[in-house]
Amino acid sequence: MAFKHFYKSILIRLLILVILTTICTFLFIEMQSHFLGAVFLILIIISIINLLRYFNKINRWIAFFLLGIENEDTTLRIPSKTGNKSIDEVFKGMDKLNTLFKQTKIDISTQEQYYRSVINQSATGLLSINGNGRVININPAAIKLTNLHDSHHVNSLATIDKALPDFIMNFDSNQKQTSAIFENKYGQKLLFKLSEIITTKESVKLVAVSDITKELDNREVDAWVKLARTLSHEIMNNITPITTLSQVISSYYLKNNKTIELEELDLKTIVNTIKGLRVIEERSLALMNFVENYRKFTKLPAPQLKIVNLSQLIENNIIASNCFYGFNTIELEKSIPENVEFSTDEKLLSQVIINLLKNACEALVSGHIENPKLIIKLLKTNIDVRLEISNNGPNIPSEIKEQIFIPFYTSKDDGSGIGLSLSKQIMLKLNGDVVLNSTKDNLTSFVVILN
Repeated sequence: MAFKHFYKSILIRLLILVILTTICTFLFIEMQSHFLGAVFLILIIISIINLLRYFNKINRWIAFFLLGIENEDTTLRIPSKTGNKSIDEVFKGMDKLNTLFKQTKIDISTQEQYYRSVINQSATGLLSINGNGRVININPAAIKLTNLHDSHHVNSLATIDKALPDFIMNFDSNQKQTSAIFENKYGQKLLFKLSEIITTKESVKLVAVSDITKELDNREVDAWVKLARTLSHEIMNNITPITTLSQVISSYYLKNNKTIELEELDLKTIVNTIKGLRVIEERSLALMNFVENYRKFTKLPAPQLKIVNLSQLIENNIIASNCFYGFNTIELEKSIPENVEFSTDEKLLSQVIINLLKNACEALVSGHIENPKLIIKLLKTNIDVRLEISNNGPNIPSEIKEQIFIPFYTSKDDGSGIGLSLSKQIMLKLNGDVVLNSTKDNLTSFVVILN
């Protein structure tokens, strides 16, 4: 049994103390022997002192041990032999604990060095900032990107962007925006991602920073290439027949590179000329309409934000959609809570909703669906508000899904290719988004996200 000598030593000392106290009391009260009573009283005092010294000796070493643990100091050397088996057992137990704490400290230190090595080798910049705005840890990648060092203040990041220090220090783990892109004086676009660790002592901001300049530039180039292809395709579709018909009509009135005489004209030539001019006019108007759509896309008005009753706004747009061909033949399923309010631009958001409802209607009518169904759901969470517009029409092919939000891309014969791309741009301006969502029920679903 562990510490058996310690327990035995305590019991013996207490037993001696009780016996001496009993004899002393008997001598003073029953025997009226004051001399012998005084002798035993002295023995009692000596026993008490011995007991206190016994505890104090152990308590002193326990205090040293606990103080060392508090200060993370495991160098305390506890005596192994004192001549007292009971004390030796206590010291032996303390020494085992001290050895355990020492090994734990070594393990923690080894792990810390390992993780620090991994962090230092990371290509992503990582740093932590305390509640006072001081950098407490930073890896080489972050030093290179931000020019910060240990103990630097977060306000030094104002050299990258004046708003950056406030963005970091005012960050709350409950807020929606956890990342932002800032551009430094060298033209690098730096992505800052934030998280927070709250300890019993303080709140520590964890910052991950990475250079996404090349990624954004590549995406921008890809977007321009796709736009250029779409523009050239649309323009060529209109210019080619105009050019061809102009050459054909011109050939009617030229012979051997000379203008024909008026007498050589016949009714057939005049009729063909009129037909050709009508086609040229039609193609020219289509090209003008295309340019007008492009102008609308590039000159979107600035949002005018105000509190809007989204529930009523959606209902109004559903009523307006009754003007679309075949809309009244579609089964409408709605899940719209009452009086859901949000700060947004009513006109711009209506434009997005109407466009999505029109697209859904056209997909259902042109797809000749037997039981066409349109499902509209408005969902409000703690993070955002979502409007889902789903239909059971033909599925969008995977090769088209990646293209549908590109300006002027369309799979329709009479489509302008501006609707979804314009809706996308509007929602981004409203700090939201519109995405194509795959559903388990084989539905085509577009989701309008309001943040």
